[in-house]
Amino acid sequence: MIFEGKIDLDVPAAKTWDFLIDINKFSSCLPGLQEVKQIDDKTFDGVIAANVGPISGKFSFRAMIVESKPPEQMVVKTEGTDSVTKSTVNADMLVDLQEAAANETMMNYRADIKIKGRLGILGDMVLRATATLILQEFTRRLRQGLGATARA
Repeated sequence: MIFEGKIDLDVPAAKTWDFLIDINKFSSCLPGLQEVKQIDDKTFDGVIAANVGPISGKFSFRAMIVESKPPEQMVVKTEGTDSVTKSTVNADMLVDLQEAAANETMMNYRADIKIKGRLGILGDMVLRATATLILQEFTRRLRQGLGATARA
């Protein structure tokens, strides 16, 4: 599944970048995140709980920044396994920050997510609906954490 979109923020790109690479700040934006631990500058382990349709899962994951061009772009690879269903998730995500004006940033994202196992069987429609809700909550929390507001 491919998810792509943009989030408009009324803060400079450098401030957005600093927030995204600070695991303590960034993790506060992730719904369902139960724990996160920084392994090194580019590697993080964590546990996130999620409900997909009628199935609940608890994914242990490792996220790695595989490419970084501060304060403009990063590529993150995440791999995880659900302890309940033994489903696996692999995600490749590109985040691109473009400064639209002095205090305005457009955060473009593209995520290629592959889910295998019981959760993957639920199908595209249920997974997309769940992901859309998570992205909406992430955006709300990101804006709150940055002290930003939505732009029209």
